[in-house]
Amino acid sequence: MSQIIYEYSAQITGGREIWEPVWGLRTRLTKIEDALLQSSPVRRLHFIHHNGCSYINTQHVATRLQHTIGVFSLIAYFCPESAELRIAALLHDIGHSPFSHVLEQIEGIDHHTRTRELLFSSEIGDILAGYNVDPVAILDLIEGNTASPLRNKENKVHLDHLDSWLRSAQMTGLVPLPGMLLGQITREGNHITMDVETAETVLQCILSEARFHCSVVNIGPNAILKHLVSILLEANIVSVESLLGMTDARVQSILLDARQTCEEAYRLFYHPHEIKVTRSASNLPANSHIIVRNKLYLSEPLITRRAASVQSLPSYPLMDEVSSLLGTYYVYWKP
Repeated sequence: MSQIIYEYSAQITGGREIWEPVWGLRTRLTKIEDALLQSSPVRRLHFIHHNGCSYINTQHVATRLQHTIGVFSLIAYFCPESAELRIAALLHDIGHSPFSHVLEQIEGIDHHTRTRELLFSSEIGDILAGYNVDPVAILDLIEGNTASPLRNKENKVHLDHLDSWLRSAQMTGLVPLPGMLLGQITREGNHITMDVETAETVLQCILSEARFHCSVVNIGPNAILKHLVSILLEANIVSVESLLGMTDARVQSILLDARQTCEEAYRLFYHPHEIKVTRSASNLPANSHIIVRNKLYLSEPLITRRAASVQSLPSYPLMDEVSSLLGTYYVYWKP
């Protein structure tokens, strides 16, 4: 008697289609998409936390691969016939170092540069060449040089950031079922647009994400982590080049094992509630860390058929309020 083995509905690789639970989308995979999902640079993203070290004391535990599959699913939904856009969505984050953006202030770590390198590396390059896909065209889509619903340079909501905002919004309960919004979102050329009510919801998610990025639970752990990794680099325990290929777990393991960092790393991972963050420079401990927050993702949603202006949305005046969160923060341990 023959044995029947079923594909598991939530598997990421090895299946003929992929299920995305945040958006409630099921997408049939092409052969090149399946090959890319099984490649090392894409697989590695499953071991990189999307929101850096904040996962240690928040519900933000999504990985870069989960975000990547979310973006890919949205592109496949809105642009099903665009093979290049679908490939760009799968590859748009492959350059991220451990803990996503946390280490990017360290010289030599830049996910844009690393993405370019990996696109032309033997593993990804050979897959693309095997299907006659031009890596330059893919890179232009990833970087927004070729405008598309994936990415634009006009400060308008695009699908890459939309997935990030709504993924966080689901985690906080702001939008429990992001997929319910899809019926109110439309593709108009190289942009995505939405009705007024959905635009207001998305704007609230944008504002919420900005507040999260400037919160104690995000700024504090990420500042300590960057400090500890800098110690590893100064002690030649790791190099920038070796870091680029590591996962979060590998870095965490080294931090907990290294004599120079083990004590503070243990405190970071097991007692993050003892981290203090302030914007006041007075009466600071001598070993405080200075963090300058100079960028927030505050794109504006586009309203379908321009039925209203984004400035007319109830939450729009709060954009200035969250912009005031930019500036200098000081991070230190509770005495």
